Amino acid sequence: MPFFHPDIWRRQLHAAVLYWVALPCAVLGGGFVLDRAAGLPRLSSPSLLVAGALALALGIVLIWRATVDLTAGGKATPSPFRPPRRLITTGTYRLCRHPMWLGYHLAALGAILLVGSPGALLAAWPALLWYSTKFLLKEERLLLFRFKMAYADYQDQVPFLLPWPRPHQKRK
Repeated sequence: MPFFHPDIWRRQLHAAVLYWVALPCAVLGGGFVLDRAAGLPRLSSPSLLVAGALALALGIVLIWRATVDLTAGGKATPSPFRPPRRLITTGTYRLCRHPMWLGYHLAALGAILLVGSPGALLAAWPALLWYSTKFLLKEERLLLFRFKMAYADYQDQVPFLLPWPRPHQKRK
């Protein structure tokens, strides 16, 4: 398929608007609605602002680095409509299987801490985590279908989303 295909570009644009506009607005807006409805005070402290700025910066850097890793190694875009031609297991993809989403979650947490919304922190952000986990589990099934045993081995070696060491398990 040629690089410029109107249908793919339209789908990529739709996915980008969802990822960069609709989800952040839903998380922050939903938090603000909950704050107002429950009469919750704004979270405000210098340490929360510092933590928020660090989480936001780390999240953005992780998203950027994972995008570079995917583009360089897989000749693809982050959009599922232009998937990688080969399985990427290097760079940020050694930390966890979904480093872009890890970065997205960190950036969202950082933004929530910066705006000080307890409703977003306690309800909207967990809803985002739930939604994205459902999406990623579906994506994992597609990756397993596409890359077969290579992805199964990758799943055994690399954590799903949180990059902490896990015991090595042998596939039966």
